[in-house]
Amino acid sequence: MKLLPIRFMGDKKIWILLLLLAAISILSVYSSTYRQTMKTGNLTGAISRHVWLLFVGFVVIYFMHLVPLKYYRLLVPIALLFVIICLTLVFFVQGEAGVAKRWLFSRSFQPSDVAKVVMVVYMAKVLSDGFGGSTKQFIYRAIIPLIIVCGLIITAHTSNVMIIGGTSVLMIFMGASNRRYQIVSALLVFVVITVYLFFYKDIGRGETGANRIKTWIVTTFSPGKKTETAAGKKTKEITGYEQARTAKYAIVSGGFFRIAPGRSVYRKTLSEAHNDYIFAMIVEEYGLLGGISVIAVYLMLFYRVLQLIKKCRKMFTSLLLSGLLISILVQTFIHIGVSVGGIPVTGQNLPMISTGGTSIIITCIAFGMILAVSRAIEESKNSGTVSRKA
Repeated sequence: MKLLPIRFMGDKKIWILLLLLAAISILSVYSSTYRQTMKTGNLTGAISRHVWLLFVGFVVIYFMHLVPLKYYRLLVPIALLFVIICLTLVFFVQGEAGVAKRWLFSRSFQPSDVAKVVMVVYMAKVLSDGFGGSTKQFIYRAIIPLIIVCGLIITAHTSNVMIIGGTSVLMIFMGASNRRYQIVSALLVFVVITVYLFFYKDIGRGETGANRIKTWIVTTFSPGKKTETAAGKKTKEITGYEQARTAKYAIVSGGFFRIAPGRSVYRKTLSEAHNDYIFAMIVEEYGLLGGISVIAVYLMLFYRVLQLIKKCRKMFTSLLLSGLLISILVQTFIHIGVSVGGIPVTGQNLPMISTGGTSIIITCIAFGMILAVSRAIEESKNSGTVSRKA
């Protein structure tokens, strides 16, 4: 007698691809946490924690994909309020000198990661509900919550603001039934960018972001040029931030084809090898083909989500999947872009592969929602009726 019958429903290919990413993650993290294990002397602590988080994440995916879609709509206003409260509390946390204040409960909970998914679900709900042709209602229900969330995050995590804001605006352009809503959104983007360019030095880590962009431009286009350091006290040859430069060396050393798990050289000096630069570690140990293979897995995953979007009959599920897809896709290619030196340093991890606490669980929640839509579509197809669920 089965006390807890387990049925994996929804798109089976998505399940397989997620398990494949988890396997890649375990191999990569085990190798890239070398620096941590040498510091602590605990050879299995970091990988054990990561495997446990992945296990919890898949449990979350399983239960999330069983939740009826109507509950996402009902609970998202409460979730949004919770996120706003947590983001507000972050301001009262005593941060370390020079370190962005992003966490609650001693770096174990990052509300800005939660906001990525909550805002997608919230925007899908309000856009599918409609605003009755009222621009005022659109501003109150869609624009003001977006401004509040992004405003609370921008002082510490500019790249997350870009992902949340960009995803939300794209969802508005995809789902808004009135052209005025799109015009208001475009004006909002213009105003925000203009204000940020004028006052970035006074907005949280704006100056840090500007220095990163300046350094990236110099190292990419004029690697031999001398310029001021961040402190402005002396000059030095700009070859990029130490981690970004080391990540490039790691990628180059990987060559075209290599099978060398656990034999990375640069993991000893790259402090964020297990997180912000794990793609570089993968390329170093498995070569260019290994890196392309990882990208191929993500592309197949994104393709499966696109196929689901085409099958959606309701605006809410279509916008939900579109928003989640955009958010995860952008984060993935920001991470890869930083690792290869294609864009400035941002601090985004690689979904389902990098280490993390909140980030892993939130990414799993997102995929649980995607599989919940897939399950609803599958049930509708099997019953032979027009779905009211998806």
